[in-house]
Amino acid sequence: MNNLKVTMLGTGSPRPDLARSGPAQLLSVGNQHILIDCGEGTTAQLMKANIPPESIHYLFMTHLHSDHIFGYGQFLLGGWGLGRRELTVVGPKGMQHFHETILNLFHDDIAYRTSLGRPGNGVLDVNIIEVEAPGDIVTKLPMKITAAQMVHNVLTYGYRFETDEEVVVISGDTAPTPNIVDLATGADLLVIDAALAPTAVYRHTTNPELQKIWDNLQKEHCTPAQAGQIAHKAGVKKVVLTHFLPNIDEEETLKEAASTFDGEIVIGQDLQVIALQKQEKAISGNL
Repeated sequence: MNNLKVTMLGTGSPRPDLARSGPAQLLSVGNQHILIDCGEGTTAQLMKANIPPESIHYLFMTHLHSDHIFGYGQFLLGGWGLGRRELTVVGPKGMQHFHETILNLFHDDIAYRTSLGRPGNGVLDVNIIEVEAPGDIVTKLPMKITAAQMVHNVLTYGYRFETDEEVVVISGDTAPTPNIVDLATGADLLVIDAALAPTAVYRHTTNPELQKIWDNLQKEHCTPAQAGQIAHKAGVKKVVLTHFLPNIDEEETLKEAASTFDGEIVIGQDLQVIALQKQEKAISGNL
């Protein structure tokens, strides 16, 4: 039995944070590793997690916001330099253009390295799959993969990864939507945006600019309570909250999520490994 596990490579947000790298998750099924999103520092985080970057041949992008894609250039060229010779990238419309922009920016760099004798496959022949519409995504991976559109300010997809034994769902950035409930129905693990976790930056602010930002963020992200409610409605066994602003109140975040979900709740931390054991029961509350 190859149980799935998820490594939280980066649990941060657009705000730079020494404690949290840019958003990225690694889904592992045995020796098969799938990267979801590629925020700043992702390649270094993979190495810290003892996962060779060159061993990853599939990357799924939820959306093309800066905090989710800043690490792509290093992952693309660095992984190639380390020996990766094939790569498939799945993402929303615009992924092809973004990829080609990186290649154009580093054309001379890549040309120099190939002139030294390094083959171009793994960087010049990347297979880009742009998701045309919600639904099943066809790949060579030994699992069923389904995309659903989330509620965010740019086109964003959540992904469901389903083997014969286990189901993992990654929401990407989203406000509450029936689509994420449907996508996550019966999942063993849901990794979900909880960017509206309590934080001193916005709490009780008298700064009108910050208040306006906070009000607008309600349209694009989830609170911990909303994330818990989604997990409850979907009947998931375990939920991991992520995409945090700096210096959240973790205890209050956990209590807020537990007010709407009585399954296991994890406050995501960088480099945390979450193993799925089908035979184990979820821990109620985790308080």
